[in-house]
Amino acid sequence: MRRINSVDTVRGLSMFLMVYGHLIFWWIRPEDAWLQFWLYAFLKPLGATGFLFVSGISTALSFRNSQNTVKDSDTITMTTIRNIYILRAIFILIIAFIFNSFNALIWGGSIWEWNALQTIGFSLLLAWPLLKTSKLFRILLGILMIIGNQFILHALLPYNGETSLYGVLFHILFFPLDQYIILIYLGIFIIGSAIGDYIYPINIIEDQYERKYRFKNKLLIQVLLIGISLMAFGIFFEFPNFLIFNTISSIASAIGLVITILSALILIEVLEKIKTTKSYKYFFYYSYYSFTIFLLHNPLIFLFTQQLNAYFTIWLAIVVGIILFGVILRATYKKLGEKASLKAVLSIISFLIATRLIENRSKKNALEVTNS
Repeated sequence: MRRINSVDTVRGLSMFLMVYGHLIFWWIRPEDAWLQFWLYAFLKPLGATGFLFVSGISTALSFRNSQNTVKDSDTITMTTIRNIYILRAIFILIIAFIFNSFNALIWGGSIWEWNALQTIGFSLLLAWPLLKTSKLFRILLGILMIIGNQFILHALLPYNGETSLYGVLFHILFFPLDQYIILIYLGIFIIGSAIGDYIYPINIIEDQYERKYRFKNKLLIQVLLIGISLMAFGIFFEFPNFLIFNTISSIASAIGLVITILSALILIEVLEKIKTTKSYKYFFYYSYYSFTIFLLHNPLIFLFTQQLNAYFTIWLAIVVGIILFGVILRATYKKLGEKASLKAVLSIISFLIATRLIENRSKKNALEVTNS
């Protein structure tokens, strides 16, 4: 299957915004907190929504490609693919809980927090049974989750902090409210997987003219219109609620913006107006090393904690950081490649364990047949 560079680019852009959003939040002086509000209002939804949405697209593309691989292989089965998928999700969750444990020890937080890794891990696990369902069903289910989340939140909010059943349920679903709470972002992930299923059959078309025609006239124009419509709806529905993180307006406008950007980039890539392999390389690094970057950028909180002003020093630090990160990521990719990618390492480990489980089961079945 052809790799769609634009998907990696949008995921990398989302991780880029998450990293530098965190740095601004950590480093800005308390008296310049107004900058946090406006940057978070416009950029945090794009970073969070974009990352989960594109992760859903990538998951669907990978799943469909795996199905075709199974058809052409005598050794790899869908059981193996399922085991690799589930193991990778479990490993991500283990790392997320370790990450939360360190946060709890250092900052006094909770080992149960909806950071990006925990949300992605659970989204992967919960989405597996849905990958074989129809695209329309997943889109409707995702929308239902996003809307239903608001009603559940309204019902459980009075029990926040209580040790009752409802208080525990609130903590499980909504702690903390300003992060990637599961119902919203699982819904976004599932909708993304449906979009991935729209893209996949067009992307595998061998005839280049037909492929370009389908992308340009069938898929992208339709999806682009949906993206623009969602942005408009999100902005004007209960205006100005689109500035408030995790509201329906914020999520709708963010999904619309992500879809619009992705559609435009795919169109540029497919029509070969720009050599995207080189032009998108910077954000590719952020996508390829996304999990690694998410974990390793956190110690930077101690570098300029609440010391930089909103008018000059914060921007100087961010520009220097962007350049240094780019140089480091490029050198890492050249020297270490996938060895430094937590995402790639987890996939390799999951594959080795899954294949070993299949081998052990085959040996056990063969031994039982011999003994009988």
